[in-house]
Amino acid sequence: MKGHIFNLLEAFIEEVAGQEKLFDILDACSFDTESRFVRTENYPDEQLLEIVDHAVSALGISHEQAHYAFGKWLYSRLITLLPPEFTDFPHPAPILKNLDDLHKVELKKLYPDAIPPSFDYIQHTPTQADLIYCSARRMFTLVEGTLQGMAEHYGVGVTCKLVTQWEGDENKAKFELTFATPA
Repeated sequence: MKGHIFNLLEAFIEEVAGQEKLFDILDACSFDTESRFVRTENYPDEQLLEIVDHAVSALGISHEQAHYAFGKWLYSRLITLLPPEFTDFPHPAPILKNLDDLHKVELKKLYPDAIPPSFDYIQHTPTQADLIYCSARRMFTLVEGTLQGMAEHYGVGVTCKLVTQWEGDENKAKFELTFATPA
């Protein structure tokens, strides 16, 4: 996992729980957290998950609540990495349609050794679509939170039904999206 995500997670924990709680969480980790994570470096996924485990324990929340809240918070920070032509739309649908390309092309420009998830966007009607997510990391509720953060950013209400183990694959999920306004 890229150091940039670690930095964002630290910023999120500090914002919601305070600097002292963040330091307590980092001190509880079994790996060296004395120096800052380098944005462009790769770190083992297990280290990120350990930070989340300690945060969940310290804050008395579930993993699902933590992932969802972080995802919701995350969207407005991630779009700052992209050129405006990828994000300047009145509705989230155009971004979701190009999400897989954004991950595989733009993300790879910034971080050539990143292992991004794959996304497939299937629009059924102007207000209904499915987003298929595939990743061995299986961060389904993080994606669900990010979708909510995206909807709030664009001021478009969305309901999202999460279907895990899509097509019998534990690494896939389908997000059934219903937008309040048409794309």
